[in-house]
Amino acid sequence: MPSRTPTILIIDNDDGLVAALRVRLESMGYRCRGASTGAQGIAAFLEHDVDLVISDLNMPGGDGVGLARNVRARSDVPIIIITGFRDEFRRELRAIPRVTTLQKPFAFEALRDLVEAELLVSGQSLPV
Repeated sequence: MPSRTPTILIIDNDDGLVAALRVRLESMGYRCRGASTGAQGIAAFLEHDVDLVISDLNMPGGDGVGLARNVRARSDVPIIIITGFRDEFRRELRAIPRVTTLQKPFAFEALRDLVEAELLVSGQSLPV
């Protein structure tokens, strides 16, 4: 039986970053959904079968910490929080299981490796 293509939800108020990550991740074979605010991100998470969440930390309509708590209350999917803040929210994020942070600016390869590792730990098949 063929495995399902993993779906990644990307949430960031920088539409250019969301578009760039979508293009790169979709070219690798992932299915991607995008949202611009925390509230839109939760709505998209509830509407779609999501395997991994990538979210900015600081955005309108609910920050990444609240979003991570909301997702975790519903699912154990891995969450990657991308942030330009160094330590301000690290303690809060560490209290939420399966949340990893990635410091902005980052190389796409670092995000790619993190996405692949998180999906493999979750038992997902990677796109071919």
